[in-house]
Amino acid sequence: MDKESIFKQLNTIRSTIKEKGHAICGVVDGKGHLERPFVYSIGVSPSLGVEFICFFPIKGKGLPIISGIINRIVKSIKKKEINLTHQIINNDTIYQLPIAMLLLDEDIKKDIESIWARQLERNGSLAEYSTDEHKLVLLICTDKNGVFPWEKNCEGYWNQMCPPPFAAIAEMEIVCNDSLLKTLEKKYKK
Repeated sequence: MDKESIFKQLNTIRSTIKEKGHAICGVVDGKGHLERPFVYSIGVSPSLGVEFICFFPIKGKGLPIISGIINRIVKSIKKKEINLTHQIINNDTIYQLPIAMLLLDEDIKKDIESIWARQLERNGSLAEYSTDEHKLVLLICTDKNGVFPWEKNCEGYWNQMCPPPFAAIAEMEIVCNDSLLKTLEKKYKK
């Protein structure tokens, strides 16, 4: 991408934040096995103290779908219909399939922001739209059958969409199970 295109994209994001209060950005980023499509919010943290990230296919209808989900979650949190806690959101007004919400600890937040959502870092071009002390919330979507990536019968590419170590953390924090972690340990001990 040339400089002119980058500046145009940044100005579009700035305009969206000024108009709507926040923006949802979709990109494919990372290197090697870390390369994944994802979306993240920017501009939510001044009002809620958090930003959101979700590994999600963004081609075709993907970006509008996940942007709508994040926008509805933000709206529900502002209305105090959803609390900012580790949880599974199973609410048809948000999305017809369940979504896991994991508040990341500071170290994982820094790792994710340095590899993927770089605009949320303090030296990012759009850093003025997020707070210094924001939390990062990872949203994890299910396959088309409502099966999470930590569950054995998760179909297609969904069990790899969210980096498996993050899905394992979500499983431990949200459903108090470590089956994916045990599977990953066995796989990588070989």
